[in-house]
Amino acid sequence: MRKPVTLITGANGEIGHGLIAALAHKGETNVVGLDLDPLEDRIRDKVLESVMGTVLDRNLLERINAEYEISTVYHLAAILSARAEYSPMTAHDVNVGGMINLLHLALEQAESQGRPVKFFFPSSIAVYGMGGPRERHDAGGITEDEYRHPETMYGCNKLYCESLGIYFSRFYKRLTAEPNPDRLDFRALRFPGLISAVTLPSGGMTDYGSEMIHAAARDM
Repeated sequence: MRKPVTLITGANGEIGHGLIAALAHKGETNVVGLDLDPLEDRIRDKVLESVMGTVLDRNLLERINAEYEISTVYHLAAILSARAEYSPMTAHDVNVGGMINLLHLALEQAESQGRPVKFFFPSSIAVYGMGGPRERHDAGGITEDEYRHPETMYGCNKLYCESLGIYFSRFYKRLTAEPNPDRLDFRALRFPGLISAVTLPSGGMTDYGSEMIHAAARDM
């Protein structure tokens, strides 16, 4: 029997730390945390297993697929905005290729379990692009479907991954003899800059603001 778990990629990041702590507080410790590095001590004892590796390693994902029954995926692993501008093609490979690998994993899990798998994806306000300050000022309030013209590789990746999530959850293989939509319960939320109380930022455009707050807190 495969062990029932929640899978969190990028588990060592800002969202990962808070998410693992929140799940543990609710008594949910059947969590597999996947990250390039071993999970930090403060969250290691709150998960069932810490797995080292990359979301681009399909052999590793196949092992996870074979060993666990995954009810929920939190796909947090990504190359963030500032780093993505220095290495845009690497960012595309990780952010988009990793997303496709995790969507395939979730679909295989849904098929084997006979029920939908929840798939949570943190998107970003980087999906928007509005030109210069005057255009931003004149636009006023906008809807979530307006001004989706990203100006960074990270924003392009996030917007495309949103579309991939919708496609895989609603339209995947819809021309086959037995299409089976709704195998994924895909959900995405566009976050602005994030500030964690316990972890330092690592490559985002809003890192300077976060670092100032952490520095001020250390000097108190």
